[in-house]
Amino acid sequence: MKFEGLKAIAVVDGVKGLLALCLALSVNAIAKQDLHHLAAQLMQNWPISPNNYYVNLSLNFIEKLTQQDQVLVITVALMYSCFRFVIAYGLWHKLRWTEWFAFVSGSLYLPFELHAIYQNPSHVNFAILLFNLIVVAYLYWVLKRGEKALSIMTK
Repeated sequence: MKFEGLKAIAVVDGVKGLLALCLALSVNAIAKQDLHHLAAQLMQNWPISPNNYYVNLSLNFIEKLTQQDQVLVITVALMYSCFRFVIAYGLWHKLRWTEWFAFVSGSLYLPFELHAIYQNPSHVNFAILLFNLIVVAYLYWVLKRGEKALSIMTK
């Protein structure tokens, strides 16, 4: 059986893992710095008024971040990264259990994507939902096709 789509999904999962790893490394790199000062300095370069409500809201949020929050973000990002790398490896090598894992994890995102569309119906949210539906449907097809092949071989 050839399921070349699995390699494409593996690449997408690998990229998700890489992005999560970059997030963890970025948060770790700025963990020892004064985040409020760093954010204020970055925002000076943007054409946004410092009196803007959202700028002040962001700066207040950054002030409240603690070292413990940063460690939590780093830990969750590293765990998510490892999770995505394992799925990418398994899909690339057509390991059956990762096909199931990818199907279940992809299906878990669907209610959140539907909620995002309910909250903000935009082209981006619809595109994300459509992409995930295609991936989940393809994984379902792969799993069903694999079960049929296994049942034929065991008869």
